[in-house]
Amino acid sequence: HSGGGASQTASATCGKTGTATCTAGLLSGGSQEERQRPPEWSGDPMAERRSPWERLDSFFQVTARGSTLAQEVRAGCIAFMTMSYIIAVNPVILGKAASPGNPFPQESIMAATALAAAMGSLTIGFAGRAPLALMPGMGLNAYFTFSFCHLTGATWQEALSCCFVSGALVFVLGGLGMCDFIAARLLSDHVNRALTVAIGILQAFIGFQETGLVVASSGTLVTVGDLSISNSNLCLAICGFCFVVVMVVAMPFPGEMLVSMAGMSAVAWLFGLAAMPAGCASAPSFGAAFEMSFEGWLPGGGKLGTMTLGTLAFFLVSAADMVGVQSGLLELAGLEREGSRARNFASAGLATMAGAALGTSPAIIATESCAGIVAGGRTGLMSVVVGLLFLLSMFFSPVLIAMPPAATAVPLIVIGAFMMSPVKDIDWNSPRVAFPAFVTVTVVPMTCSIHG
Repeated sequence: HSGGGASQTASATCGKTGTATCTAGLLSGGSQEERQRPPEWSGDPMAERRSPWERLDSFFQVTARGSTLAQEVRAGCIAFMTMSYIIAVNPVILGKAASPGNPFPQESIMAATALAAAMGSLTIGFAGRAPLALMPGMGLNAYFTFSFCHLTGATWQEALSCCFVSGALVFVLGGLGMCDFIAARLLSDHVNRALTVAIGILQAFIGFQETGLVVASSGTLVTVGDLSISNSNLCLAICGFCFVVVMVVAMPFPGEMLVSMAGMSAVAWLFGLAAMPAGCASAPSFGAAFEMSFEGWLPGGGKLGTMTLGTLAFFLVSAADMVGVQSGLLELAGLEREGSRARNFASAGLATMAGAALGTSPAIIATESCAGIVAGGRTGLMSVVVGLLFLLSMFFSPVLIAMPPAATAVPLIVIGAFMMSPVKDIDWNSPRVAFPAFVTVTVVPMTCSIHG
């Protein structure tokens, strides 16, 4: 088709029906003016004059959800401040999965943690467009080291392969909308709450060990450590813990963990209790990237059962956690009927697979996202801001690596305290509920095992 009549028909159709018909008109040989129009032209000349900020507002539905660009950026910064402790704490826990002759470099774990959180937050921001941020989950990192590697004898490379497979399960099953169904069928609400409490106690126990408050004992397995003033690490941790408690109770603000870690580190460096950082910034190191080992998955190798159980534990714990956290956060933001939960799960699955390939534990939707939501975050733009800040944080590993053990142990104890709240919602008056919940709450931290 050619000629003026065809051009006029195509032009008129474009103005009425938009892009699809306009494209058809171009393929049919429209006018020279039509061929110069961008493919996304919708017939509205004002759409072509929108500024980048207006396009951003439209894409994330910022104004439609009652927010502003400045409010979303501020909420993203606040959410990052509450999440940033994971960059320093995660390497401390995962680093203990190393064995003689098989080191797990902390610099690499730190970079992988930041990059996995960045990729997950950016993905969920652009794909899910919800005010949710992702990071490697507390509790899952403890399971990685103490339950899987230490108790089963698996290497951290094999543990990473389990993380990768569990991420693939979350991506596929979550993308199909089945994670809610599976978590509800395999883990009751009461057991799920008990598991949250148990993981909180386990994290606090690890923090007490890091501070030196709890030490090994041949007679009672564990006992109280050196409480003298000469134990500088414990004294620093006690002061830091009290400082955080005062801030939380008297003057709560987002970023208490970050401030306490920075304060304890500064005191330790000034008084010679810990070595000063070798520098302020450096290029990120990925020495543990692509070190996953799938040899344990081979039939006849003797580890297939262990690998399968480990993967299922990673999957079930992360899926159950995200089902509850996502529902609560979206309800807090007033978005429980908006967005795509399937895309949010798929984003977490992709972040977990990427994190496993880089060398870190599974990523989950961070409960710390609530700080950004309370600050006014209502869209995926908040998540994008969090992701960009995590990307930037990768270059400050010298400072983070130099933090003393007390600085990274206190957040574990404080977060463990926050994770106690679900215990009040367990029906302790019902024996059918009380006994499984009690066994979960006590056995998990006492054995450092979740899947056992």
